[in-house]
Amino acid sequence: MSIRTVTSALVLAAALTGCSSTDTGAGTDPLDTATSTPVPSEQSQIYSAALHHLILVDNPFAKAPTPVGYIYIVDGPASRSSEMSIAADGPQFDTDLKNEITARAADLPPVEFVADPQLHTEPARQGLTGVDNDGVLVGLSPLGRQDDGTVHVGAGLWCGRDCGLGLTYVLDHVDGRWTVTGTTGPVVIS
Repeated sequence: MSIRTVTSALVLAAALTGCSSTDTGAGTDPLDTATSTPVPSEQSQIYSAALHHLILVDNPFAKAPTPVGYIYIVDGPASRSSEMSIAADGPQFDTDLKNEITARAADLPPVEFVADPQLHTEPARQGLTGVDNDGVLVGLSPLGRQDDGTVHVGAGLWCGRDCGLGLTYVLDHVDGRWTVTGTTGPVVIS
């Protein structure tokens, strides 16, 4: 047997041994989309941070844990949410965005996107009874990107005739995540 034949046989054996490995390496490559969880969109991360702050920190009940039983989010950007005029004036949010926000809100009361918020409200009721299921109606404005890299998001929460809050959050990308760092403009409280 010639050296050439032996060398070819060894190279072929080594190649076959590498191909027959049972370890596919799935999940070890961060770019392996078959097994990795997709990263939520930046838009869902920003809206989720604003929603968490609105429900858990700035709720009009001034206590923790929040007594909110259900969260109805107006399905579409509501540009006047910070003024507590919580009605969509833009197209409905896309399904992926709604799914990402809902998934990121797993630690909050149940979340539902609603096209017609009036179906879940009774304006004459007071306090935390103005919305079905001891809930709140939430509106989120379109993202307002600022020159300094921050994002402004108007957020409104309505829970009854004398129960509501409207403000504009300032969010910044801190340590790899979007975080509410303050507010800007007027705050409306009912």
